[in-house]
Amino acid sequence: MTTTIARPSKTILCPVDFSPSSEKALLHAAEHYTGDVELIVLHVGNAESGDRGTLLKEHLHHFSRYSDLLSTYGSQVRFAIEYGPAAATIINYARRTGASMIVLGSHGASGIHRLLVGSTAESVMRHAPCPVLVLRSPDSATAEVRHEAPVEVSANIND
Repeated sequence: MTTTIARPSKTILCPVDFSPSSEKALLHAAEHYTGDVELIVLHVGNAESGDRGTLLKEHLHHFSRYSDLLSTYGSQVRFAIEYGPAAATIINYARRTGASMIVLGSHGASGIHRLLVGSTAESVMRHAPCPVLVLRSPDSATAEVRHEAPVEVSANIND
């Protein structure tokens, strides 16, 4: 007797950098995209930032915490680590896996910082092979003044 496991009908790619904004995006994806969905949690590391063994242990620690958080949502979850420039690596990974959508958090950099450094979220939105949902988290100073934590949502639909 052969048992075949069906692939989920949708693959949601959720890149994370272990920041609060990427965690919020991950939880949003888990909450809103359930059922016949595979959620891929991707961390893009910097290959030159130190010993890969040490980094891998750190990443696995974060993934373990995410696994605990996601266990209540019932989606199929896969964790992945890739190395390279963040935006290009996310885009290429989305192509390779046939992602149906990318959900990512943005730190909301603006002004001169954005001009000098660029925006990973913006680059992913412009070049992704699938729709992209960007959840922008305000900085903590703004949120404290307003006594709320609004979330701005941007999306591109490439279809």
